[in-house]
Amino acid sequence: MGLWNNLFGKKKSTKPEKSPYFPDREDPLDLAFAKKFTTHGGFFLYNDSSDLVLKNFKKICQENTWNQSEVISLNQNLAERFSTNSIDQTSGELNHFKAILIQCEFLLSNTGKVLLSNHQIKHFKIKALPKTIIVSAKISQITRDVSQGMTKLKNKYIDAIPTNITTLNIKRENTEDKKYQNEKTSSKNIYLLLEDF
Repeated sequence: MGLWNNLFGKKKSTKPEKSPYFPDREDPLDLAFAKKFTTHGGFFLYNDSSDLVLKNFKKICQENTWNQSEVISLNQNLAERFSTNSIDQTSGELNHFKAILIQCEFLLSNTGKVLLSNHQIKHFKIKALPKTIIVSAKISQITRDVSQGMTKLKNKYIDAIPTNITTLNIKRENTEDKKYQNEKTSSKNIYLLLEDF
């Protein structure tokens, strides 16, 4: 058949055929993270300017009928940037506050989870934090998976590897997933203010 096609000039398709042996094309890390994060119930807010970050933070507070003073932060610089209260304590319970504003170490693309350490949450356990967590992160913090995140963490803190390394579990309503129900005690409502500027 190939010979007849060559002789009579059948046009060849310029579109390559998809082979079942080639792996599926993967989404870029940022898109894969956003899909996983929102599928699990996280609230994703993309920001291309500093003004938009602050505007979206105010909208989160309005949506939940919070005063900005009811949102706390464990980081003085972050508290000043977003006009929230800064808390100095390193242990105990903070879950009587409406929300906490934190930064993160890395965002894990393959799971849509947020990697934290004592640099963000001191020595608090996740279940001791308020039920809503607002994470301020940069697009450069997206990594492929926890393995790559841990490698970058070790390179970032060469002299002293952080303690209290953990990931945030997003709270999902009405789930049948047994594995998730076991995680439910430390799961939170999570807003992500992702900065790309």
